[in-house]
Amino acid sequence: MRDLSPGNITLKKCLLALTVVAATTAGLSGCSSTAVQPTAALSADEAKADRLSTIRDQLNSSEFDDARQGLQDISPTSLPARQRAEWHLLATQLLIHQGDAEAAANQLNAFERFINQASNGQQNRAALLQAGILELSGHWLQAARERDFISGTLSGQQQEDNEQQLWQDLLQIPDTVLQDAAAIAPDTRFGGWLKLAAISRNYRLTLDDQVASLNDWRQQNPGHPASQKLPGTLSQLESIAAERPQHISVLLPLSGRLARSGQAILDGFMAAYYQSLSQGSPVPVIDVMDNNQLTDINAAYFEGVMNGSQWLIGPLSKDDVQSLASQPVLPLPTLTLNYADLMPDAESSSASPDDLYQFGLSAEDEARQVADRAWADGHRRALVMAPQGDWGERVYSAFRDHWLNLGGDIAETRFYPRTNDYNPEVRQMLNVDDSASRHQSVQSLVRLPVEFEPRPRQDADWLFLLALPEQARLIKPALAFNFAYDLPVYATSQVYSGTDNADRDRDLNGIRFCDLPWLLRPSEIRAQMDKDLGSNGGSYARLHAMGVDAYRLMERIRQLQAFPDSRIYGASGILSLDDQRRIHRSTECTEFAGGVPVRLAEQPAAPLNSAEAP
Repeated sequence: MRDLSPGNITLKKCLLALTVVAATTAGLSGCSSTAVQPTAALSADEAKADRLSTIRDQLNSSEFDDARQGLQDISPTSLPARQRAEWHLLATQLLIHQGDAEAAANQLNAFERFINQASNGQQNRAALLQAGILELSGHWLQAARERDFISGTLSGQQQEDNEQQLWQDLLQIPDTVLQDAAAIAPDTRFGGWLKLAAISRNYRLTLDDQVASLNDWRQQNPGHPASQKLPGTLSQLESIAAERPQHISVLLPLSGRLARSGQAILDGFMAAYYQSLSQGSPVPVIDVMDNNQLTDINAAYFEGVMNGSQWLIGPLSKDDVQSLASQPVLPLPTLTLNYADLMPDAESSSASPDDLYQFGLSAEDEARQVADRAWADGHRRALVMAPQGDWGERVYSAFRDHWLNLGGDIAETRFYPRTNDYNPEVRQMLNVDDSASRHQSVQSLVRLPVEFEPRPRQDADWLFLLALPEQARLIKPALAFNFAYDLPVYATSQVYSGTDNADRDRDLNGIRFCDLPWLLRPSEIRAQMDKDLGSNGGSYARLHAMGVDAYRLMERIRQLQAFPDSRIYGASGILSLDDQRRIHRSTECTEFAGGVPVRLAEQPAAPLNSAEAP
């Protein structure tokens, strides 16, 4: 056992529940697994052992208040060595449930003093609890390694539960960290786990690439426990590949005011198609329709059905998507490229047709992720600057609701107009004028010169900035001019043009934002698109990524629905599906340094409900 130095605590109920079950099922050697009320016939030591067994049963049954009281009623110093070891294990288990990693680690370290007197079952439980503390602290790689180490001493359901949790730990690791670890992993059992997880998390791979890589891994690791029973949805890959749609209709605006956006999405969609074709993967028949050349959406469905299509991709217009969301049924399963407004009964899965799936580049998702990131970085009280208008208010509302739900506060929100000078807005938000007024009042009272430097308000510790690049290039320097040069600033992807320009974006240095993997890391498909189409950055580059992911979603959207914890690691971010069949994106976090984005070495910014892959 090793001493623990937990970092930031991230409470994951699913992890803790599994830790509690795994840690308690081994049993205490010499103790009954069924609580028996002490009687006069029992010795004092037998009565204490019986009481500890009862506490373990209470923890197993989630009767945490009773277990806490039971532990408090027993003085550990009055117990024989093995029972004292048990007391410390139970206290560790309870503290993990309470989310106190540091106190749990202290109790587990106290257990080590009695390890020579502990039973094998107790030692196994201690190792599982150590993994639970590491998970509670967000140290996923170390937790997975600990679980692999103990796995060989377990058997049956306990071993299976431990391996399932090991897999979940690996899926919590940022994919770049996981890929690097897998690249240098030795040919050991744990190295096999790392390489398998890296295959499941490699967003560059197509579905067929993943199937082929998985088969290669199994041939190279025939004796690995995961080779006998593939974890998560990896076991479904081949059937998902076999059941993918064979004929698809794509409905986009290829003329009119949205023509360039529609064409950019189509370019990405077809780039993913041709990549699959060049690799020898099965590809569907694709019919492309310009919705501006059709009378209405029903005409698109009619043409798609007549052509034998199994899915419709589109439309792009929010009004069209809103119209589809109000229909009771649809002629074809449909993946829209925008989001409808949530229906009044949105908490019910009947709020939209069963075969309607919605996907887009939602700024609201990014605003929630910014809130998660700021909270994980230790910030608690925010200032907000957002543009006037429906878009700014809608994105701000998503941020506000999520930030307040996390437990944060908002000191002030300013909706700014479009202007060439944001200094007055920034100055008022920071209350710099109030600071100057106080100085004048003091100086008038003492009637002597008073040294003074204006100070911005001190009741907020970060700024959420919703702005386009041209606005942010004026707002960030205005913060420094008004003495808030050290105020942390976080933004959505709209702050980045999509094209690196160090001279133009030097004023954005220090701003943290989250953006698409497509823009932040190289990929073969993007390099090929840039070669074929010419470098076309900015918003159109993001639409290229959206088109790529729309194609790839077709292969796996049923997987996302069948396995709610699954994820797709796409060009536009980590994609998941909620119970309203709306695709959500989690993007990568980065920071401007030297006028260009530099990716952050990050731990998960917020509790994840699970990050199953592929």
